[in-house]
Amino acid sequence: MMLPNFKTSLIASMVAVLCACNSEIDDLVDKNAGQSDDHEHTEITSTGRLAISHADAANVSIFDTDTNALLEMFNTTNIVSGLYASPNNRFAVLIQRDDNYVEFIDGGLYQEDHGDHLHDYKQAPAFSGFTLTNDKPTHFDVSEQQAALFFDGNIDAGIAASFAILTDESIANGETLATHSFANAMHGTAQIRGDSVITTYRSEDVTSVLPNYVEQLHIHGDHFHQEQRFELGCPALHGSAQNHHHIAFGCGDGVLVIEEHNGAFNATKVANLDSFAEGARIGSIKGSEHSELFLGIAQSKLFYTIDPESAEMTQLAWQQNTENTVLASALDSITGEFYVLESDGFLSILHAEDDWQVSARFQVLDSPAGSYALAASAADDTVFISDANNQTVLSVDTHEQTAETILTLDFTPSKITWLGIAEAAEHDH
Repeated sequence: MMLPNFKTSLIASMVAVLCACNSEIDDLVDKNAGQSDDHEHTEITSTGRLAISHADAANVSIFDTDTNALLEMFNTTNIVSGLYASPNNRFAVLIQRDDNYVEFIDGGLYQEDHGDHLHDYKQAPAFSGFTLTNDKPTHFDVSEQQAALFFDGNIDAGIAASFAILTDESIANGETLATHSFANAMHGTAQIRGDSVITTYRSEDVTSVLPNYVEQLHIHGDHFHQEQRFELGCPALHGSAQNHHHIAFGCGDGVLVIEEHNGAFNATKVANLDSFAEGARIGSIKGSEHSELFLGIAQSKLFYTIDPESAEMTQLAWQQNTENTVLASALDSITGEFYVLESDGFLSILHAEDDWQVSARFQVLDSPAGSYALAASAADDTVFISDANNQTVLSVDTHEQTAETILTLDFTPSKITWLGIAEAAEHDH
């Protein structure tokens, strides 16, 4: 199976039944597809909404980016440790890792497929009654219109890791599409690939919580069966991503690459460069349908391209000032643009289509200090920056290369994510 372009697939999923591989996962996603009604098509024009978690309180605030007004502040059960958008950007996913809890807020902007047209909805934000309560929810990996939420379990308490498959529709219905439980705990990750999930495995003899192998699971109804465990090891595994043909996992000794060809999966290894400092490794990986190369990140600011075909790793000389640190970053999975905020106040934009080279660099902050978070809009050329030190949110026009403060908050922001209706496929940052 060859996954389609993220941007194209995002729009196509809203107008037709998904067609990848006759997947049972996709069948579950589309169980209500094809329904139609006779009411008039409604089209909403909006730049979206921002969900912002509070750093020191169990709250999440939702702001309208058209008016820069607070729409609602929600009291969460616990302080939010991770904040993500659901696959089609309708829901804010509120991860409360230390409390083994996940909640969801409906941002109120979404589309439904009504057979002969897309129907837009614009409603007040609302708390979903749907919650998940497995141990240590952490990684939230989105693949097209589905996401895998990984629960690490608890190695000390003997509680096994697990994951749940979610979509916007399943969240709205208060259910998971499928789940899987492992034999033991691990700080793992899962990448959805048609009928399969390529995920992690930790041997019983490994004392660390990090996995050391990768395996393929195949969906059977609402659960999974193991298809294979790849022989090549991936010690101290952390970080994963996928693109058109490959899935990549960060290992202590390099990057494990899984290639899909005609429904079969095979593993190869791209070794770390000899120039790596002792103890350095790729710990975070970015992938995009706009490139066959992966972007690997080591030691926060050392960037490397990983070429699965040639099995080569190449360091990127992306910084103008190598003394800078990285304050925050965010990947726009639709356009393949990776936004990096540096300690000199400049925003660098790396474009997957150009082999992750820097396509633009401009200043957005004066004398930055404190902590920051980024969120990319799927509706226009905007990146939002939350500034915890000044309790503000900036809006950055990446096309005009300008920045302005749009929100002055009465709380310290922590995480930020964009919610709303993505612009049509012709949108290009």
